[in-house]
Amino acid sequence: MSTDTLVWCDLSAYRPDVVKRFYSDLFGWNWSGGDYDIASVGPDPVAAIYQMPPKFMDMGMPSFWMSYIAVADVAATVETARAHDGIIELAAEDHALIRDPLGAGFTVHSGLGETAPTGLARGHRHGHGYFCSDLGKVTGFYEALFGWRFRAVPDGYSEILTHGGAVVATAMELPEDVRGKEQYWAVRFSVSDLDTAERSARAAGAAETQRSDLPEGPAVLVFDPDGAALFLVAP
Repeated sequence: MSTDTLVWCDLSAYRPDVVKRFYSDLFGWNWSGGDYDIASVGPDPVAAIYQMPPKFMDMGMPSFWMSYIAVADVAATVETARAHDGIIELAAEDHALIRDPLGAGFTVHSGLGETAPTGLARGHRHGHGYFCSDLGKVTGFYEALFGWRFRAVPDGYSEILTHGGAVVATAMELPEDVRGKEQYWAVRFSVSDLDTAERSARAAGAAETQRSDLPEGPAVLVFDPDGAALFLVAP
């Protein structure tokens, strides 16, 4: 398993059964069943959904998509995060939920094994993006944690590179009136056509859809029936 790359995503939902129907209609996902329900496109696992834990429900946390980063040593990653002003929300032997100095949350995991790669076919995980108010406040954190580098490009965003030079994600600084009050990692999913996908999302029960421009090109920001946000992009 490649480490220090974004390898998986899952959704913490208040109403998993309602939300699963939404994503099945939108992406054609099939579900394996179980408390941690895996979504697949054909033979490829692409994401998962689970019931929002009571702890987070009591906190009033919204439904959210979580980005996962593979690491070799969770305990060492947690200690490095603490030393660089990260917040540890949850720590276990093989995974930890961490918030960076601006509050954006992600999960590190050492036991995911081989996960499905990103893809351009409908319903596959296309990639991940980071949205914040000030990249300068977190670049040192991610460099220390994963060895990542941030490379600014002329179009007004940054590419996030591994120590080997591979692009693992993109990062954008956005004002609060565009980004919302939170700083966050977001997940992108592939669709064949944005217009068709946006109509399908609305028909399936999306709480809201918005047109957006990402470094990867035009996109649709979708809020599912529980309010969790994701991006749709068309290759």
